Amino acid sequence: MPIRFATVEDIPGMVSLGQRMHAITRFRQFVFDGARVAQALHAALTDGKSRYVCLVAIDSKGKLVGALLAVLEQHMFSSQLTASIMHYDVLPESRMGGWGVRLLRAFEQWAKNRKVFEISFGINSGTEQTTVGRFASKMGFEKVGENFVKELG
Repeated sequence: MPIRFATVEDIPGMVSLGQRMHAITRFRQFVFDGARVAQALHAALTDGKSRYVCLVAIDSKGKLVGALLAVLEQHMFSSQLTASIMHYDVLPESRMGGWGVRLLRAFEQWAKNRKVFEISFGINSGTEQTTVGRFASKMGFEKVGENFVKELG
């Protein structure tokens, strides 16, 4: 039941995972574009290897059940590094299998190896905010704000 770095061969599975997440969250209001998702993932995995990390969770049957995509940046007010999770998801039917914990721990280790000062993520799916918030707190994260959106289109 490994957590490993994603490869371009994982892109179709990650697109499928993203499509599932898209369908069950507030993001369903956006038109899903699988080709766009695949293109963005390919760029992160190839051209952006020094700036992005993409980790996948693979179950005992070889099925991709979770993924985490994050970006490494210098902080706005400092030369210190930060790493922000852009996408983090585990299939609903696999969520009590420890995959979320393992993905997050692997990301933390990746960040520590790069001397990152702070890691962060936001909850903007519009679903399971309380559950995810409790999980984040148990994993040692501190709540420092809220997310706001305003539809214009």
